[in-house]
Amino acid sequence: MCGFPIVQLDRYLKILVQREKRFVAMCEEFPQQSEGSKTFQRRVTRIVTPGTLIDESFLNPLSNNFLLALAPSGYTASNSQSVGLAWIDVSTGECFSEHCAFENLQDEIARISPSEIVLPLTFRDSQTHSIIASLASPQCLVSFTSAASELPVVHSIHPQEVEANAILVTFLKENLREHMPRLTFPLQEDTGKRMQIDVHTINGLEIRESGYEGGTRGSLLSTIKRAVTCGGSRLLSRWLCTFFLSFRNMHRLITSCSRFAQHRYQ
Repeated sequence: MCGFPIVQLDRYLKILVQREKRFVAMCEEFPQQSEGSKTFQRRVTRIVTPGTLIDESFLNPLSNNFLLALAPSGYTASNSQSVGLAWIDVSTGECFSEHCAFENLQDEIARISPSEIVLPLTFRDSQTHSIIASLASPQCLVSFTSAASELPVVHSIHPQEVEANAILVTFLKENLREHMPRLTFPLQEDTGKRMQIDVHTINGLEIRESGYEGGTRGSLLSTIKRAVTCGGSRLLSRWLCTFFLSFRNMHRLITSCSRFAQHRYQ
């Protein structure tokens, strides 16, 4: 065990949570009056994880810090046919949900780019499950939580999306505790009107990161970004990976990529 000054808390939180992918329990003291003497009670008020960071100093101004929950079809060791997804940026409160075929899961994870992925606790010992093998490549932390015993009945969304939202809310309550935000109803993403962009296309077009120089410098995002606030930069980054299938938007995409290539290689 070791200690450090409280003024260095942000520095060590960044090292432990973001770089080392550790969970950090924040324990605070609360004064209590008992028999004329003042005592203190300690309790854990928050558990900081990579996907539940809400401090602006830790967040990347160019991308959302998404926490993604997955609800595969069936909690057995067999292959899943479909997967329910629910993800949230705790710092902004934006929450989304959808369901996709299992073969498209890695492409969806690359598009969402979560900092942490949450699975039901039953998958911790199911290393042979197909979804565990599919999550071996993404560079993000995989966590586990107990699934909600009673799921709310919502007829407007897919049952696996409801299950994924229940897993997401359970994980947030377990870790944010007294800092739990007020959640809104998740927005459904219409995959039928969106041009699917796989992980190889995102990397090949260098939309968010540059493969030659590394980081965002030289990418399409850094070239066209004119956002004033950090929230606007995160929104632009998400838009660039969520194109809608129409002739006008496809023309804009091709024109932007052509200008980006000319600007970079001239």
